[in-house]
Amino acid sequence: MKGSNLESTWENYIIKGAEIYTGDRLPFKGYVEVSGGKIVDVGRGDPEDESRVSSVVDLDGYKVIPGLIDLHIHGYLGCDVADCSWDTLLLLAQSLAEVGTTSFLPTLGAMPADCIEDVVTQVKKAMGIGGGGRAEILGLHLEGPFLNPEKRGAMREDYLLQPSLDLISKWFQLSEGTLNRVTLAPEIRGAREVISFLVEKGVIVAAGHTMATYEQTLDAISQGVRVANHTYNAMRGFHHRDPGIIGAVFSDSRIWAEVICDGVHVHPGAVTALLAAKGTEKTCLVSDAIAPSGLGPGLYNSLGSDIIVDEEGRACLADGTLGGSTSTLMDCVINVMRWTKEPLERVLRMATVNPSEISGVSRRKGTLTPGKDADFVVLDNCNEVVFTVVGGQGPQR
Repeated sequence: MKGSNLESTWENYIIKGAEIYTGDRLPFKGYVEVSGGKIVDVGRGDPEDESRVSSVVDLDGYKVIPGLIDLHIHGYLGCDVADCSWDTLLLLAQSLAEVGTTSFLPTLGAMPADCIEDVVTQVKKAMGIGGGGRAEILGLHLEGPFLNPEKRGAMREDYLLQPSLDLISKWFQLSEGTLNRVTLAPEIRGAREVISFLVEKGVIVAAGHTMATYEQTLDAISQGVRVANHTYNAMRGFHHRDPGIIGAVFSDSRIWAEVICDGVHVHPGAVTALLAAKGTEKTCLVSDAIAPSGLGPGLYNSLGSDIIVDEEGRACLADGTLGGSTSTLMDCVINVMRWTKEPLERVLRMATVNPSEISGVSRRKGTLTPGKDADFVVLDNCNEVVFTVVGGQGPQR
């Protein structure tokens, strides 16, 4: 990288000469101008006037993409959302920025009520901390505890609860509007009332860890359920005489399909089938990463249970049940490109534009567009992360 040192100033600068992937257009060689943490201009070729900025960086030979947005992540590099710690959230935000994720929903699996309340409080305090080398926390994702025990996956059964309007009302009030998403099993008793409450409050509702039938899923979608939590995993399977929730997700355009593309949770052929049904326009990539991600093989504790990570990166309970992913969101993007032969610009949408729309932040994130937050990632020709910028600040390597 030639030119002025990007680290010398973060108030007003231009990056140029790179292949620019805006997220909503075909890539082109051009520039991005940043001022005050926002994107001021994006264009082809060289900027007309470089004198108005304090720093210019030549990124010829590199790619610039929008910052990735992860809507389902439990932890990374030893940081666990369930630690209920402010310091853990800050360290998690910093660690994620280093691997290309510029904003995220810290995700809490089924845990005891007091832990849920502590995490709600800590996430509320941590909201808006992005920049300064940290990914921005967009809100909290509660993956439970209102889940079906038959499809609990790695969740502890003793932490699961029947849907309770009193509990969800308490947590929502405690969050002061920072509860972004709740994943629940829509078929279990009490779920309808909870769904109605959350939809009325503007909280995204996802169906997951569920045995919902095709008919029950369509009913839940009509109630306002808008996301299928890690499609295929921890849900009723598809059969031609019993299509179940997967059949409903495939056929109903109102619901987004979230999918873990780590090469462990879902076969590449199943990803191809999902994209044939939903397209890149209604599919969202997530990491579902857990705290041991990035630490290598070993025995860890995550989601309240012992997790074994093997040499291939599979994270499992002692009985072989998958216990979350050890991949980053950028890993998932690269995997989908490799499996489907789709170009980067099409796959990127599922990790940038779509999650920004689902989480309600598309007015300021998801694409490289003037007026939006200056969240972007610089990649080399092998699509490896070179550095990451969040809110115009960085780089994180």
